[in-house]
Formats: sequence, structure tokens, C-alpha cells
Amino acid sequence: MKVVRQPISAVLLTAVMIAAVAMACGAPADEPGAAQAGPTTASNAEQTVATAVESPAPAAESRAPVSAAGDSTGAATATPAPMPTVGDPTADAATSGNVVFTLVEGSVARFKVEEELARTGFKVATGVTQDVAGSIAFAADGTVIADESRMVVMAATLTTDSNRRDGYVRRRTLETDQYREVVFVPTSVAGLPESLAGASGTAEYTITGDLTIKDQTRVVTWDATAEFDGAGNVSGMANVEFTFEYFDMDKPSVAVVLSVDDTIRLELDYVGTITEE
Repeated sequence: MKVVRQPISAVLLTAVMIAAVAMACGAPADEPGAAQAGPTTASNAEQTVATAVESPAPAAESRAPVSAAGDSTGAATATPAPMPTVGDPTADAATSGNVVFTLVEGSVARFKVEEELARTGFKVATGVTQDVAGSIAFAADGTVIADESRMVVMAATLTTDSNRRDGYVRRRTLETDQYREVVFVPTSVAGLPESLAGASGTAEYTITGDLTIKDQTRVVTWDATAEFDGAGNVSGMANVEFTFEYFDMDKPSVAVVLSVDDTIRLELDYVGTITEE
């Protein structure tokens, strides 16, 4: 069978002539050709998104043909309206309204237990430490943000006027080799000013929360006082009482100690600052 080649060559020749005419006439500057289409890589897509966040795309504009020298020969390009930038610091200028109370140097924690000694009779045994830290976060409405609040006393640093007593309390009562911290997580307060930021004067209040001693956690309520200076500084005292049994602790029992009262008193002389978030 004889193959006819002339018609195919004629078709090809015709296509080439049409393409040449199209190129001579020129396509619009902002219309992409078919050869430009193609898959976009993941990294390029991420870069495009980042660029779009930093510099939003301008509004539609009229483009004029550009000469070889790069000069526009047509209408002026429209200037896009300014748009807010994502993450603009001015957008976050307003505070959340939350305030945070933070303990500072000068705060002192102590425990007090009344005991009867063989030689000296009744006395109050007092253990003291300055190794205390923590903060309490308050929402704008004055409620405690428990997840962001925590007060800690390093139990192993509590000392009294007797090394023998200190050793017993650390080894047997508090077991500080295993449980080094006494932790209080406040959950609610009552009696404080509605706005702590800039508060001045005195206040009597209560603060309730979870107190953890060793592996026992119990709800306790402290009675407290505060003195605000109006410049974000506050000082005061808080105290709470409970029994040894409440926290499943053994009372000290040594030869020179005839008896120990059932009640333990915890005190905190605190100094702190109040800051707005």
C-alpha cells in the first residue's frame, strides 16, 4: 500500500505558519502560556503561603507593555490598598486583663507545733525556711487560674532550734529524702479587691486550694492579710491549721518529748509583686 505523505506535510506546514503569525502578533503580558503550567513543589508552596502572609496580594491592576529597557509605556499601575499584617504587634497591644502575684526575696515559711518536753515543759517548736517560691495567676474577673498557680516550700530546709528534732522531722514526719517539697495550689480566693493591679490599702481574705505534704493532698483554707502599696507591691501573712492525721503523718515520738499537740500550724510571711499580663 502506498503511503501518502504530502497531506501530512501540508498540515504541519500550516500549523507552523499559524504559530508564527500568533508569535508575531504577541500574547497579552499577563496571560500565561501553556508551557508555563506545571506542578508546584511543597517547598515552593510553603514559601508562597509565607509570602502571602507577610505581603497580601494587591488588587487587580492594569498592566501596560514593558519595553526592553523596563519602562512602562501605558497607564500607571494602580496602588493596592494597605492591609493589616498578620502578627502585627499593635494588634496585641491590649493586655489580657490577667494579673500575677509572685513571691520575691524576703518571704518566710514556718511550721509551729506545741510540745511538752521532759525538762522544760510546754513550748512551741518552730521550723523556719526562706526557701519558698511561687506565684498565683488571677483572671480579669478576679478568679484564680489554678493551672498557672503554685506555691512551693522546700521541706528539707526547715530548721528548728534542735538538730535532733530536725533530723526526726526530715526522716520520719516529712520524709524529705523522698518528698522534698510541700506544695500548695490555690483554687479560689475571697475578700481581695476586685482589681489587684494598682490596689492600695489593707485587706483580709481567705484562699482555698490543694495542699500536698508527702504523697497526701488535701483541701485547706488559709486566713490571710495583705498590705498593698498602690505600686504593684504587696506584703502580708497567711496561716492554716490541720492535724497530723489529716495528712497521714506520724507525730514525733522521742524520749525527751512527753507529748505533741495534734495540731500543726503553717504560716507564710510573704512579700511579692503584682504584674499585669
